[in-house]
Amino acid sequence: MSKATGYILRFSSERQQVFNERHNKEGFAEAVPEFEHSRNVPLVCFVVSQKNAVTHICLGSRGRLAGTDLRRLNMTGFYELRSAIFTDHILQRIPAKNKHKVDERLRIGGLLSPKAFEALIGAVSELSPETATILARYREERRERIANLPSTVQHALAEQKEALLTAMAIAGIDRDEVSGWDFSEETGPVSFLAGLPSVRLREDQMIINDLSILPGHKEIASTIHSSTVFKNSTSRLTVVLANRLPLEEQTGADLIYYNETFKCFLMVQYKAMEKEGDEFVFRFPNNQLTEEIKRMDCVLSALSLVADDRQADGYRLSENPFFLKICPRIVFNPDNVGLSTGMYLPLDYWRRISEHPGLIGPRGGKRLSYRNVRRYFDNSEFVSFASGGWVGSNAQQSSLLSTAIRETVHSGRVAVIAINQELDDRHRFQPDDSRQL
Repeated sequence: MSKATGYILRFSSERQQVFNERHNKEGFAEAVPEFEHSRNVPLVCFVVSQKNAVTHICLGSRGRLAGTDLRRLNMTGFYELRSAIFTDHILQRIPAKNKHKVDERLRIGGLLSPKAFEALIGAVSELSPETATILARYREERRERIANLPSTVQHALAEQKEALLTAMAIAGIDRDEVSGWDFSEETGPVSFLAGLPSVRLREDQMIINDLSILPGHKEIASTIHSSTVFKNSTSRLTVVLANRLPLEEQTGADLIYYNETFKCFLMVQYKAMEKEGDEFVFRFPNNQLTEEIKRMDCVLSALSLVADDRQADGYRLSENPFFLKICPRIVFNPDNVGLSTGMYLPLDYWRRISEHPGLIGPRGGKRLSYRNVRRYFDNSEFVSFASGGWVGSNAQQSSLLSTAIRETVHSGRVAVIAINQELDDRHRFQPDDSRQL
């Protein structure tokens, strides 16, 4: 798991005033000297005022170029300290081996090394106990606790996280918002969604209202374990996690994505490849996958009886909503917001490629790998098709998919249900243009 690090931000007097007036929970951006930092590693920002005191803590990410040798620093989730902490008080608590580097950054700003960051958050946590819960998410102790979780639990959390990140990518939501996952030592991990700082209770009326647009929403509501909402200027993504079993007993995760604009469902099921020699391989027949495809076929039989949707928004390249994502076994790293590499295969293509003679091994077994799959969608290609509503059920068919959702929940798999509602009308036709083709 990559270690988090920190950034010290110091404003000029003019920019300090702008920051004081305009920063909010949604974010603030500042042009800073160029620095290197992976967006898959948490960046915790400490804002130091003109009075040499830490006043705010937030999450940051390295943005676009902002001029010659300048880089945009994007900040979200600001927490304002009840009492600012003077930098000289912080330095008094920094170990001698780290004091020089911490002092330099507190004076001029910039990126902290991981060790200097550890020393800084230790000092800030002691001086301001209110920040301890926030900063503890980024300490070595947290990483060790997560690494010691049973492998079955880590795998379940990894699939839930992957489904959530995929939904956010399709909806165009910044995945940097998914940071700071942790669990209580008293209760243990419950789900990936429940461990996020932004999680909301399922009784939240806003969540219930969003969920009501789904077919079969009443049954889903009875199985919701946790829920949250992500939003940007154009989209609102409501995510609920429905399941009936504890983490260690779950058999996998399905992403059920609903594009409210096009009344379009997509369902993605994840399957793990294992390392064999110098390549990753998915071996089959797989009894679990065989049973899951039987359930998909029952749904497809019902969908085939529905008349074509002749509206412009009803057009699809394919009305089969089912996809497999076959990828190397996902390692649970809650601080990595990148999508795992893998192959998205439409169910119809899986039927054909799984019978292709090129997948038969020397001993008669079947194996799928990057070398013999022939064609697949990568992350960016799949997100592009999915976000535009080009693939998936049409509006008439979508009303029948409550059965698929219900059976996913009852099968022992987790349903990560994401509802994307656009906040503008850029894709909608006016009534006169919505006529049948």
